Amino acid sequence: MSKILDDLIDFIRSYVASNPNCTKSQIASATAEHFALTRQRSVFVRAEFAIRFSSAGGTTFSNCVLSLSALRKYDHLPFVVCVVRAQGVEFLLANSTFLKKVSHSSQQLRVDNVKGTFLGHDIIRVYESLENRPENFAELFDIHAQFTWEDNLARLVETTTSIVATGVRFEPSADQRKNILCAPETAALLSRNAEYEQFGDDLTRIVNENREAILDAGLIDNINLRGNTIEQIITSAGNFHSLEDVSRTLTLGTEVKVDIKTKILALSSSPKGYNVDKVLRLLSLGDIAFSFFFVGLNVESQSVVTQMVSILDKTILSATRLQYHWAGRNSRGVTQLTGNLNRIFEPTFSESVDIDGAQAFLQYLIDIKPGN
Repeated sequence: MSKILDDLIDFIRSYVASNPNCTKSQIASATAEHFALTRQRSVFVRAEFAIRFSSAGGTTFSNCVLSLSALRKYDHLPFVVCVVRAQGVEFLLANSTFLKKVSHSSQQLRVDNVKGTFLGHDIIRVYESLENRPENFAELFDIHAQFTWEDNLARLVETTTSIVATGVRFEPSADQRKNILCAPETAALLSRNAEYEQFGDDLTRIVNENREAILDAGLIDNINLRGNTIEQIITSAGNFHSLEDVSRTLTLGTEVKVDIKTKILALSSSPKGYNVDKVLRLLSLGDIAFSFFFVGLNVESQSVVTQMVSILDKTILSATRLQYHWAGRNSRGVTQLTGNLNRIFEPTFSESVDIDGAQAFLQYLIDIKPGN
């Protein structure tokens, strides 16, 4: 996908350099012809991407870009906005994840009534330290692909209107805070627990028994649909979008909750982690552990590898980033796993919990203020 986007950017830049007085319409026509794009009103589309050409007279960009309802049709593709200025062109990724709000005619916007248009200044220029520019488009779109349209729509409704968010921020009591901060000790003990390891082995056995079906599901392009399908194969149940997918209570009384994650080993990806408020609420109950069960796929070599690992493991924590963009009025936001997670699939990998470091991380999550 990044190759075709690189070709798109390079072509437009070269065309503008060769035709310094060209108009927005001329750039759009040349691009559409070169890439065999189909025009759908103001958007040009092909299987790999969608692009909207806009113009801006000065250094700012406040023009109407597209209605939110129209964006939904293209949100599964990289949605590129090419801003044509007198001094050159600018490119922005404008998928729903990268919108701050909806500005124009959005007074009636609700999750069941998609109204309004986003403007140029509604597009986020820096997302979690990544600048919204072509060299980061592949990584940014990979982040976007982890979220559903419904996820983003609910956030945009909250940030655009005066409607109070439906979620309720979890405010733990003193006893609940104590339970949360005891979770690293519980996780560290389970790292050496035979029953905990057996839980992971049982999930691996299910994966191996359904290897062909899981590899077939690995061919699904849509990340959310792919993950949901593999989750259903492993659990033999429908997808209920709960915090955990499977759970087991061990003999010692600890309840282990597991969230199944799919990882395409040949691709760099940033899987969505968890809703912070939901995890804190879960851990506040005491004597509960929360882990990921990763299913690593290499469709080309037809191989499947697995690993169950605590969310408080050192390797996982080092890859865990809080998406401040998602921290609304009543939410601490969600986490995302960044970087190369392939190390957890290595034969020598062993779960390791740094209790002090994990407690500091959980304290940080507890202390997050609304809108931080």
